[in-house]
Amino acid sequence: MTRTLTEEQLIATVTHLTSTRLTEYLAAEIVIPEQTEKGPVYRTLDAARLELACELHDQYEMEPDALSMMISLIDQMHGLRAELREVLKAIEAQPEPVRQALIKVIGTARFGGK
Repeated sequence: MTRTLTEEQLIATVTHLTSTRLTEYLAAEIVIPEQTEKGPVYRTLDAARLELACELHDQYEMEPDALSMMISLIDQMHGLRAELREVLKAIEAQPEPVRQALIKVIGTARFGGK
């Protein structure tokens, strides 16, 4: 079961997060809380995203919309890394001649035959 946090718990947990900042980040859709009967709740992943947003905001004076775009790009990068790991697992499961052929094709595509 995923641990959830109330808004008060979230603000107490995330360094430099204030109610005003959270409102701005919600408007920029940096996080989208789950709506429950008791009100909005946040996942531990949301807390991590907000921690990163606060750090980027403080260090680089990034506005919420720019933060949203940056975090979206980071999410995409993590997704691509996960997909690449799956491709590598699939390649490793192939017989040696197939792996060698794939290495050659990938090397040619990546380095232009060098």
